[in-house]
Amino acid sequence: MQNLQEQYNLKEKKVKNNFNALSYDSIFFNISTSFIDPGTIIPSFVSMLTSSPVLIGLTTTIRNCGWFLPQLLVARRAEGLPYKKPLVLIGAILYRFALLSIILSAFLAVKTPNLALILFFLFFTLMSFADGITGVPWIDLFAKSIPVPMRGRYYSKTQFLSGSLSFLTGFIIKGILNVKTIIFPYNYIIIFSLALLFALLSFFSFSRLIEDEKSKTNNAPSLAEYLKGIPLVFKSDKDFSRLILVNTLFRFFFLPLPFYITYARTNLGLPEDMVGIFVSFQMVGFIIAGLIFGRVNDIFGSKKVIKITGYLITLPPVLALLSNLLFLKHLPYIPLYIMTFMLIGATNSGIWVGIFNYLLKIAPEEKRPLYIGLINTLTAPTTFLPLLGGVIIENFSYIIMFLFAEIFLVCGLISSFSLRHIDGD
Repeated sequence: MQNLQEQYNLKEKKVKNNFNALSYDSIFFNISTSFIDPGTIIPSFVSMLTSSPVLIGLTTTIRNCGWFLPQLLVARRAEGLPYKKPLVLIGAILYRFALLSIILSAFLAVKTPNLALILFFLFFTLMSFADGITGVPWIDLFAKSIPVPMRGRYYSKTQFLSGSLSFLTGFIIKGILNVKTIIFPYNYIIIFSLALLFALLSFFSFSRLIEDEKSKTNNAPSLAEYLKGIPLVFKSDKDFSRLILVNTLFRFFFLPLPFYITYARTNLGLPEDMVGIFVSFQMVGFIIAGLIFGRVNDIFGSKKVIKITGYLITLPPVLALLSNLLFLKHLPYIPLYIMTFMLIGATNSGIWVGIFNYLLKIAPEEKRPLYIGLINTLTAPTTFLPLLGGVIIENFSYIIMFLFAEIFLVCGLISSFSLRHIDGD
């Protein structure tokens, strides 16, 4: 009896340790990301080196492509690994090395901006793909380490704390960009260095994770056998097929994402330091949505979170266009445009909580890495949407670009109603 009690206490202690390790990993990583946000800070930095909308859009394409593309091959490898933590650590080390290299190469912008731009894209690509390596094993570790009843609490805690602290980062960014004595590129070097600091804290937190239970594994098949087996997943699991469709259409959210900042400068006449305000209010949306979605997920299920996200995701392009209309009529427009970034933050929260919770509930444990890799890799073509957005802006206008994205986002909302309410939801 005493041995059973000791085993129970050890298990509870391990669950608590892993809950905190993954919680603070996420919190610090999200704070780090707010200093190198692909929808605000990175496009703003690149726009100081080039005026090309295509190159500015390429930043979001690289970030998303690096996250999505490696995951199917990583999933194949991860399926055969009893322990997933070492794979996450490899990707995490590469990510932080690349971020350090971005900081060092930014110094070249003073005398050789073209070289600085080339090196930025090189190391930004490495950073993005390194993050993609960690995606599948990290989510698998999360599913293995955090019991289902604790996941709503996990989302509420991590999104509230990381969002609250990231809200403050927006004002820090605004303060740095507003100091006239700190000129480009040194202002962005300071911002990127803060990103590295919190990325290192994230790494140290994750390293505390205890993975002492082997995952259920399959013998890793050959690549050809692995790829041939993928169609069987779609034939046998209609829930997964519908989720892929919804997730793909939701990804049109990224088409205009890097251009809200340049649109604010070129069409709305807003100064560069407003990017800090946008980051802060994006975090406000993230915080509020995280608190709400965590509860909604626990009480009503992840399908409800996805449907609410479907409504939210259609609003940012509309608000951007309405802001321009108010600007042209000399009416107050800044509060409405700030609301655009709040909704971007809320949408990011909803996609993460809704899509991935639904996925974890429908995926068999032994096939979980495959499901995670598939949902991300099959939506990988959408990573080129920001590039398409840049082409549309160059050849047509911002208005056409926003309307084009809106059509697909509305289709995503409609398709979310096709998802089945699953057991455990």
